[in-house]
Amino acid sequence: MSGLIDPTTSVLEQALDGLSSRQAAISSNLANIDTPGYQAQTVDFETALQREVQAFGAGFGGAEAPSAGPSADMAMRTTDPRHYSSVASNFSSSTGANSSTANENLRNDSNTVDLETEMTALTETQIKYSAVSRLITGKFDQIYTVLGGH
Repeated sequence: MSGLIDPTTSVLEQALDGLSSRQAAISSNLANIDTPGYQAQTVDFETALQREVQAFGAGFGGAEAPSAGPSADMAMRTTDPRHYSSVASNFSSSTGANSSTANENLRNDSNTVDLETEMTALTETQIKYSAVSRLITGKFDQIYTVLGGH
């Protein structure tokens, strides 16, 4: 797509790319769960995506996360140190993906894949991918309607 319609579409496309990369890393981890010495991989693209969103806002008056209104109500907030952060770390690469060791708890065979962690990450990734897909579909439905579609 490459920003076919607008910058928002480009951001959504990057989110899908990052989530696809994460899905591939999780699949690799699960496939190698019994491989001695295998190091679990993670993919972090949220930092790059956040920068892209901020750059998008800067291009339109420097707006960042809204502080009031419906969008502010939807913003992710952490009110407890145990909450997940909306910003991840360790980013590098043009796709916004970074592979790194995920779990430092080594088993006797030095494999760092944890089934529970991987299944949780898989479920979260699938939910996020579905949500972003629905957003892109909604954008294209709006365009179709504007162009005279029914």
